[in-house]
Amino acid sequence: MGTTHGVIANCFSLYLKPVTEELHLSRQGFSTCQMIVNLLYMTVSLVSGRIYRKVSPHLLMKIAALTLPASYFTYSLCANLPQFYGVSVAVGISVSFLTFLPFTQILTNWFDERRGLAIGICFMGSGLGGMLFNTLASRWITSMGWQGTYRTLAVIMLAVLVPMTYLVLKPSPDCIGKKPYGQKCKTENNARVYGPSVTEALKAPNFYLLTALALMIGMTTTMLGNTIIPHLSDLGYDGSTASGVMSAYLGGLAICKVLLGTMMDRLGARKATFFALLATGIGLAGLTFASWRPMHMLIIAGAALGCASCTVAYPLLARYALGTAAYASLYGMINAANSLTTSLAPVLTNAVYDYTGSYRGALIAGIVLCVISFFLLLPLKEEKTVVSGRKD
Repeated sequence: MGTTHGVIANCFSLYLKPVTEELHLSRQGFSTCQMIVNLLYMTVSLVSGRIYRKVSPHLLMKIAALTLPASYFTYSLCANLPQFYGVSVAVGISVSFLTFLPFTQILTNWFDERRGLAIGICFMGSGLGGMLFNTLASRWITSMGWQGTYRTLAVIMLAVLVPMTYLVLKPSPDCIGKKPYGQKCKTENNARVYGPSVTEALKAPNFYLLTALALMIGMTTTMLGNTIIPHLSDLGYDGSTASGVMSAYLGGLAICKVLLGTMMDRLGARKATFFALLATGIGLAGLTFASWRPMHMLIIAGAALGCASCTVAYPLLARYALGTAAYASLYGMINAANSLTTSLAPVLTNAVYDYTGSYRGALIAGIVLCVISFFLLLPLKEEKTVVSGRKD
């Protein structure tokens, strides 16, 4: 996670100014690269249930471990937007099989209990990787240029992903003769499949509430995380200050993913998500008034817990609201909704900047969306309908 999502998503904003200024591109045009990556991820999410029934997630991860570093390296050779867009297609497809979708499937195999904590610990890698590589990439861009930084990060990806996917990772405890954690504590009643089928879920209010909530969370958290560095730079802060705030947020994000996972286990998915939404609103407010330096602490704290919801919340909210009967397919759809707005957020946010010369209007809109999200979360109900004879 640290060398995939931690680099692809969390380091993207570092390239925004140097690439657009050197190649004379618009920020909106270059941010479309991230939109393409997220749209490809969304597409894979929509069909992930079918894909993983036919092809092993572990096999796809092994293939992507080779194609992702190669395609990321190719960014360094691009000189215009069409070239960047073409490479982004390859990056988007590859990273889809090395981030949240396959790891959620694998963690489901390994954990019957305390999934929230397990997901939080696993997904904290993106924050730790983002914190580390954000700091390093910022320095490398200054010393070796953005092309050299792309190449260096690609080599690091290859050095980590190949041995981890080919030699270390096991898709299920059966591979080493073990049982899932907590399985021995399961009773027959607790182990039964529950929740609607895909057809039934498409007629249920919970599905549409959760889809709308995913759209809002994806938009607001991406807007918050991706705007920190360029907005602080536009306010006159030097690069070390802006990257320092970003690194502190990413470090906090790693911790807060574990914290939010634990909150999900103890408070329940809905209550824990409420606190994450509140944190996102606080982070956006801090960024809106970031010209006052004390607001930087609100940015870090709010973004750390709030942006954790963009990855940790969905696997558990989907199980809470839609059950386990068609979990893989329904979770893929919810994840696709999130990917849709995470792909659109950078383009829309930078379009506001190109039109007004500031990110302030976009940040205020994000706060409004956080308020709307509270009202979507309130009527969400836990799914408890037990289904006999249906597989998860």
